Amino acid sequence: MAWTEERPFQALALTGGGFRGLFTARALQEMEDHIGEPVGRRFDLSYGTSIGGIIALAVAFEVPMRKVVQAFEQSCEKIFPPRIKPAGKIGKGLDILQHWSRPRYRSQALRDVITSLIPEDATLNDAKHAVGIPAVNVTSGRPQVFKTRHKEEWTRDWKYKVVDVALATSAAPTFFELAELDGQHYADGGLYANAPDLLALHEAEHFFGVRTEAVRILSVGTTTNMYSLSFESGRELGVQGWMDDNRLFSVTISSQQQLVDQLMQHKLKDRYFRLDALPSNEQAKDLGLDVATEAARRTLTALGKKAASDILNTKLAPFLKHEPQMTLFRGS
Repeated sequence: MAWTEERPFQALALTGGGFRGLFTARALQEMEDHIGEPVGRRFDLSYGTSIGGIIALAVAFEVPMRKVVQAFEQSCEKIFPPRIKPAGKIGKGLDILQHWSRPRYRSQALRDVITSLIPEDATLNDAKHAVGIPAVNVTSGRPQVFKTRHKEEWTRDWKYKVVDVALATSAAPTFFELAELDGQHYADGGLYANAPDLLALHEAEHFFGVRTEAVRILSVGTTTNMYSLSFESGRELGVQGWMDDNRLFSVTISSQQQLVDQLMQHKLKDRYFRLDALPSNEQAKDLGLDVATEAARRTLTALGKKAASDILNTKLAPFLKHEPQMTLFRGS
């Protein structure tokens, strides 16, 4: 395969962000409605982390994004059951103590959503398009990327069940229990690659020998590109202060995304585009990594639709006209 500036290697990179991933799925649905076919047919490679990883797997299997959006809308309160936020420092402290020795949510509801989209016995070998899914192998203490067999020498990951890979990349610490796959324990890939854009670029350059000038990447965020603390929070933040409203995770996600965005723009220039939306101050009050209310649902779907529909015939046009060249090798 020869990728050139005229026929570039094109990748899709999907960021993690909990329930905010509904924004991502809705934006991709808008693209599919526009081109009249699965968006996976427009990319040589898809990468996704956490909720972005689940969506990237759906892209690789050509699951209609409309179905993905509906699945998360209908099951959101099962994945993230509503809870009453305690008032005051004492109340918030008690809330944290409740989950001091166990995760806040169970992953069974998330597993049910994944298997409603992709059959439970499906493996990466069954994917229609190339995909990479970051996770952290906490048994070996190393980052790991699960991949389809889009390079013939890769002979391990294609045997893994998709649902296990999806749960591995989305096993967010304190939110869900560790995932288990092939006798190893895994945590959320967002711990090191919440925005997996650089991984997609590295794979193109290192494993497939694509020149940087021949790489084009569409990155889709989760409305989490900016997060800052008020001076009211003070400087002496302990466990309670950092865990209140998931501050630690929000800062981590935001800083990762901004760094990756800056580096990618330096490396790829106008061959890189990040699709995201910055919610207003009023909208931001309704959003959160595990906030799955009706207000959050409506805000995220509205932002996702608007962000994509505004630029379908402009900035997104080159991405949606692409004819991929990547092929998959099949295990047996």
